Amino acid sequence: MAENVTSAKATAFQVRIAPRKARLVLDTVRGKSVNEAYAILKFLPNTGTEPVYKVLNSAVANAENNFALDREDLV
Repeated sequence: MAENVTSAKATAFQVRIAPRKARLVLDTVRGKSVNEAYAILKFLPNTGTEPVYKVLNSAVANAENNFALDREDLV
């Protein structure tokens, strides 16, 4: 039987950033739509925005290509 896939995942390895600094950025973006998260990351002055942006971009690409999910529906 086919399962309904509701999430896609991406991870980053060997990112040189303190977990606390990354968590500050992640807590700001968590729960937002993809477009809103991109806008927040673009203007957020914190140190960890670039790795989080790259992982978010990878997760969106995984959702679109592997699971045929629509970008507008992702949270």
